[in-house]
Amino acid sequence: MTADKRATPADAAARKEKLRQLGHDIKSYLGVVTMGFQALDGAKSNPAEFAELFGIIQEDGIKPLKQTVLDMVELACEEE
Repeated sequence: MTADKRATPADAAARKEKLRQLGHDIKSYLGVVTMGFQALDGAKSNPAEFAELFGIIQEDGIKPLKQTVLDMVELACEEE
């Protein structure tokens, strides 16, 4: 890495904050998925409710969770 491309303390602090936020987001989305699966168990006898809950889990839990993990991997692969 050249001298002009070295990470500054501010860069390191921003990266650490971004990782902290990504970790928080992952926990939040896992909470949506966990609670959603618990709700699905109670809705298994009602196909319409089950389908609605499944869609919510996908949109509000799994999709953003996947994106957050990708963001974290991308950040980890960036040069420091």
